[in-house]
Amino acid sequence: MNNIEQLSNFLLRVTSDRNLSTSHISICTALCSTWIESGFCNPFNVSRKDLMMAAKIKSTSTYHKILNELTKSKYVEYKPSYHPIKGSEILILI
Repeated sequence: MNNIEQLSNFLLRVTSDRNLSTSHISICTALCSTWIESGFCNPFNVSRKDLMMAAKIKSTSTYHKILNELTKSKYVEYKPSYHPIKGSEILILI
């Protein structure tokens, strides 16, 4: 399966899940954008600040809640980092 098919399958899975809110979809869309920018490297690193800005989420508690829920639902694997430049690691689960 090529990268575009993987991206398409992931987005279809996310958008068809009735348990996910608009905040979940927003973060997933921002993650997909970052994934594309990384050249479809999986896993890839993200900055919380950049991801929150792209997802239009202002609350860090909402950000962490949504990422934890996406992890529990097996959409992503999330490995937080406290390194200011490296960022956290995200693995999109296809």
